[in-house]
Amino acid sequence: MKPWVEHFCFWRSFGDEAKFATIAFIPLFISIVLPIAYPLFMSLTYANQSVVERTAVVLDADNSAHSRDMMLSIDATQGLSIKRRVDTLEEGIQAVMSREADAFVFFPDDFSAKIKRLERGDMKVYVYATNMMIYAATLTALQETVLHKNVSIAVEQIANPKGVTGDKAYNTIDPIQYDKHILFSPSLAYSTYITPILFCLVFHQMGLLILGFSVGFHRERDKSFAKKNLWLVDYFWRYLFYALFIGLGTAFVYVYLCPLFAWHRGDTPIEIMKLIWVMVACNFPLAAALASFCRTRYTAFQLILGTTLIFFTLSGYVWPHYAMPPWIQPATQFLAIDPVAQGIIKIAFKGATFADCNREVAHLIRLFAIYTALALVVIHRRQIARPFTRAWHKIRPAK
Repeated sequence: MKPWVEHFCFWRSFGDEAKFATIAFIPLFISIVLPIAYPLFMSLTYANQSVVERTAVVLDADNSAHSRDMMLSIDATQGLSIKRRVDTLEEGIQAVMSREADAFVFFPDDFSAKIKRLERGDMKVYVYATNMMIYAATLTALQETVLHKNVSIAVEQIANPKGVTGDKAYNTIDPIQYDKHILFSPSLAYSTYITPILFCLVFHQMGLLILGFSVGFHRERDKSFAKKNLWLVDYFWRYLFYALFIGLGTAFVYVYLCPLFAWHRGDTPIEIMKLIWVMVACNFPLAAALASFCRTRYTAFQLILGTTLIFFTLSGYVWPHYAMPPWIQPATQFLAIDPVAQGIIKIAFKGATFADCNREVAHLIRLFAIYTALALVVIHRRQIARPFTRAWHKIRPAK
């Protein structure tokens, strides 16, 4: 068989990689376990940060009709419920500090007396503010309760004595009715917002890691393989072997894990999974170029550890493009994770589908062409430099 023909033989590289991964076991173990273990670990970590009903403890030193009505209103809100009553101010604060409750509401003994004297009644609220999602959900529920109670008291003290009753009284005191709609993240949960890009980052880095790890491990164990020239098509068959396991990992995450933890609803996970597949295919030439530098298994890990935070930051997901310095913005256009992150925002939070992400897919296709040209140049230069390097070591032996 001619040398240039054997590079295009499916069974040469694909079969060799399958055999090596089975015998060495570590590359196969990584390609199977990591796409499943990391998203599962992240889901378990962020599950407690999802939107659930928050708890509060109450100290009612007034024990009046107004304070009891406030307690019933707080307990009736969707985001907050009263867990129990405490006897002292210190006990209530300690309940929040020990995370027994997320909020502590205190009604002083002159709460209703001030209201009857047409003075401003005081109530104190202590909220656990380390987690912004808990703070937002708790404070929103308390604000709605206080606003509703203020309107009711104003109707009783101002409108009703003047003979204005019913809806007219409420319209006089509170003439503007408003509805709040959170358009971008409807759940107020930071975990629902951050997990899509974390899952995407796992598969992005997995595609770049596994090929370099396998090639470096192969060269480390087999000296004849280390002297072998690998062309781009050789890397393609080897990458295809591991891409099958990455595809199975995406299916597990977006078909089973996301609905299980309620990260997404409906067909949203499937639409995101299609975008992830395009990204994995787009990253092949870049993974091949990086793998050509891997002489040991540790090179790929060092590369991934050094670039994960960079890819996450420059994805434009948590750091918007308009907030980036002008000299950084052009660099994000050469990262495959950037259009994928924008597509995830469209699909997960704006009701779009994969078909609506034509712009992002076109961007990935352009990046694939750029990565392919880069890989051809890098791999060719590496093959030219490698014989020269071996000859140089023969002339000048290492001391």
